Amino acid sequence: MSRESGIGNVYEIIDVHAHVLPGVDDGAKDMDEAESLLLSAASQGVREIIVTPHYSRRRGTDRERLQELAARLQERISRHDPQFRIYLGQETYYHEELPERLKEGQALTMAGSCYVLMEFDPAVPYMTLFRGVRRLREAGYVPVLAHMERYQCLREENRILETARCGCVMQMNYDSIRGHWFQPEVRWCRRQVLDGRIQLLGTDMHRMDFRPPEITDAVRWLLKNLSRERFEDITCRNARRMIEGGEIPL
Repeated sequence: MSRESGIGNVYEIIDVHAHVLPGVDDGAKDMDEAESLLLSAASQGVREIIVTPHYSRRRGTDRERLQELAARLQERISRHDPQFRIYLGQETYYHEELPERLKEGQALTMAGSCYVLMEFDPAVPYMTLFRGVRRLREAGYVPVLAHMERYQCLREENRILETARCGCVMQMNYDSIRGHWFQPEVRWCRRQVLDGRIQLLGTDMHRMDFRPPEITDAVRWLLKNLSRERFEDITCRNARRMIEGGEIPL
């Protein structure tokens, strides 16, 4: 369940947001780069990962191709670490037909569960975001709001809590809590973590030269400022609950 990381702490991390399947979106260019991304993540404590290529409304989803790519990547990384596990998911841009696309299998849930990683335009009006969350819930899915820190509409008082009460899980990127407390954006993101408003963390890794997995500083800050139980919840246990179809406490 745990490993010795490069910063001297024993823990296990499950990454829930990663664009590493090669050639399907703006992530890894080829299988070699995908392997390099995973090896870099593994060296920092990542033990399992849900790969989340972007869903395209225009092209739809070639599930068989994505499954094949995930299997090939699993074979590659298993040569280095037989215990490393890859699961298939998708990052879905919200649109009105998304619940139907999910039911048809044209858009994918996270690791075959009822959880859906969803994103909006960063400038989305709050009521549009809230209605999208509620619509997915009414369709029987649990929305996971990808990189929630990007949505300015959630910065107003009580909107994060209101959205969570509707049944939305909040995912933040590790990169957003890297930096210094005197940086306003970093300070706001860290405050959400400290106040218990974030349930999942992800790398949102893309390529080795653009948004690579660099989580060591963020993990160091988390270990210093959270209880061990809280640290394990947002880096591992809640992701495990999602993979197994359990309930993530909000």
